[in-house]
Amino acid sequence: MTVRVSVIIPTRNRLDLLDQALRALDRQRFTDFEVVVVDDGSDPPVAERFTGRTVAGRRLRVLRREGAGAVRARLHGIAASTGEILAFTDSDCEAQPGWLDAALLRIDDGADLVSGRTRPFRPVAPLERAVNEAKGGLFPSCNLVVRRSVYDAVGGFDAAAAERWGFRWTPGARGLGFGEDTLLGWTVARSYRAVYEEDALVLHRVFPPDPGEWVSRSWQMAAFPALVREVPELRGPLVRRGGQLSHRARYGFYATVAAAAVTRDPRVVGLAATGWAAHRFRQTLRRAPLPLAERVRALPLQMGIDAVQGTALLVGSIRSRTLVH
Repeated sequence: MTVRVSVIIPTRNRLDLLDQALRALDRQRFTDFEVVVVDDGSDPPVAERFTGRTVAGRRLRVLRREGAGAVRARLHGIAASTGEILAFTDSDCEAQPGWLDAALLRIDDGADLVSGRTRPFRPVAPLERAVNEAKGGLFPSCNLVVRRSVYDAVGGFDAAAAERWGFRWTPGARGLGFGEDTLLGWTVARSYRAVYEEDALVLHRVFPPDPGEWVSRSWQMAAFPALVREVPELRGPLVRRGGQLSHRARYGFYATVAAAAVTRDPRVVGLAATGWAAHRFRQTLRRAPLPLAERVRALPLQMGIDAVQGTALLVGSIRSRTLVH
């Protein structure tokens, strides 16, 4: 039996979070949808816990894959789904009750793709991780709704894109899926109607500090220049002031490296590094919901992340011959 909307959720080893995501979907005001969960190698398997589970009055569909990554999992879920509209979210998210309502209002008004607002459950402290995406041009797949006919017409998610751009240089990043959603969104936007809808709201979990995870994700920024080369529309919303790649704290890192390379004077290098630290503290850490001592302790690691990100962007810019800093 077909439904109007198929909600696709890839997951791995997040049973408790998945349970909360499904509870949120069960509270949707719009109810003509199915949920397809793609278990990407969870241990224990998702099906063991969620056998017989229903969402919005329909039995939850659980598919199993063996650790091929989120992109392949989404593709597997799409192939098995029946809806004329495809909606994507993640197991670390909770779609708010009006999520599908708001997105489908825009679809019914002629939109072919709707990118909704994603914000963290709570304020994010330094080094914590969450998605906070409004109208930024990235079309994150944790909050994306698209007509199936349009999705098929543009070729869907490009499973080879991340490898092509170099997002998967580290073993931990393999299969995560960076940029395929952005490429899909802009490909649709060039020939069809893509819109942003703030009322299509999804809340994203806030994950505690994990230095290893931050270093891995920061190094993956080496692929952003290749992404910008392929999607030049991103240079405005992503790179210029206010975008996700416009963080000026990296300029302090560049200035410090330049001082070391050009002057080789420890006093000049120290002055540049001090300016970098002051700027980072002032712009990023001063409003963090943490005691002052904890904010100060976080500063060296945050500067280290700036250094990794800055190096990654320079390497990626050289590799792709597209300057992003």
